[in-house]
Amino acid sequence: MPNERYRYRITDPTIAMFKEEGCHIAHVLPAGAIITIDDDDYNESGFVDVNWADKKVMMFTQDLRMHAEQVRGVSC
Repeated sequence: MPNERYRYRITDPTIAMFKEEGCHIAHVLPAGAIITIDDDDYNESGFVDVNWADKKVMMFTQDLRMHAEQVRGVSC
């Protein structure tokens, strides 16, 4: 289904890249943070665009797999 949104809970603190003043700066997303992604936001560069706290940030796809769990049963 195109443009389907998925919700994930961060299980361990993990790095995300925030765009600040034209540069990408690494910050830590805390355990328990809820992020959302669109199914078409995955790309081949190893990053995924996610939404957290009303901000669009980038995470490593591998970090999403290792440090997040999908939240099911909640509509977005």
